[in-house]
Amino acid sequence: MAKRSLGGLGWSEDFELGDGFVPGAFMRNRFRLVVIAAAAAMGCRGSAGSSFTSVAVLAPSSESEAAHDELLRADISRADTAMRLGLAKGLTAVLTEDVVYLRGGLPILRGRAVARSVLAADSALSGASVRWQPVRAEVSRDRKNGYSYGFAIYATNERGASAIRIDRYIAFWRMEGRQWKVSAYAETYASAPAAIALPAEASSGVLADVMMSPRGGVLDMIREADTQFSRAATKFGSGEAFGRYAASDAQMFSGPGEFITGPDAISESFGPVSAKSSLVWHPVEGEMASSGDLGYTVGNAVFTDEQDGGSPTVRYSKYLTVWKRQRDGTWKYVVDGGSDRPKS
Repeated sequence: MAKRSLGGLGWSEDFELGDGFVPGAFMRNRFRLVVIAAAAAMGCRGSAGSSFTSVAVLAPSSESEAAHDELLRADISRADTAMRLGLAKGLTAVLTEDVVYLRGGLPILRGRAVARSVLAADSALSGASVRWQPVRAEVSRDRKNGYSYGFAIYATNERGASAIRIDRYIAFWRMEGRQWKVSAYAETYASAPAAIALPAEASSGVLADVMMSPRGGVLDMIREADTQFSRAATKFGSGEAFGRYAASDAQMFSGPGEFITGPDAISESFGPVSAKSSLVWHPVEGEMASSGDLGYTVGNAVFTDEQDGGSPTVRYSKYLTVWKRQRDGTWKYVVDGGSDRPKS
């Protein structure tokens, strides 16, 4: 039994994976390797920066291998910083001052100080160590932006009993000076994280739930793509829309340790179209590389499911979508994920 993520937006339902579902089987094997490597590295080594040698990162699709490798090193080495500075400070040390941060159960937030206050308030992270295992990374043509996504492995040890929790993440990066910094970060989950209240000092960082307005630049291209994407979901159904807007190698988070890969598999994962359910969303913020080939949008979504003879079920979520310009000039997403949020 595996979990199907509803568009990577934080909701899931049980479904059976067929034996012939190659992407899922492949990612299950990859997931097991990650857990084995994480357990070995976190339980037997003192250095937080030890790499996961058991798992190979997907080959770079960017033309700049040097920038790609540098981005990967920055992603993996976050563990060293977290070990040196402590988890809350370490996790936020590589964030930009204006970072957009998506944490389960909270609204979309902006600001490094805001993210730090949220992490400091999360008691589940107390005493934990963390490593990141990227599955893919790519940089823009101008080498000033990039993205990575993969697994975040948290290890805790309480009263002699150790535990490992596997989460997933999406990071959008910006080169500041000569250092890669994260300008948008989404934590996504196989299961919901422990609930925390929004710290009072973080309330000023809540992004208003207002649709992005035209800004007269290249960012408008992905703002419009995301808007049309949502309209397609209303017109054709979520499954078809997510298939239409997926790049040929797009991946979406599925069950624990799994990804759904490619337009057809992504579309099929949604199941049949239902006239009694709807998924709508709108972007509220984004960023575009100056080379105009890579960017992200974040936004809020609402899923409504009407049951016969009952009140509609309404769920609220937020998302981070990374967009890449295709050879034909169209925009397709390469990865999409998110988590739940409050109604307002």
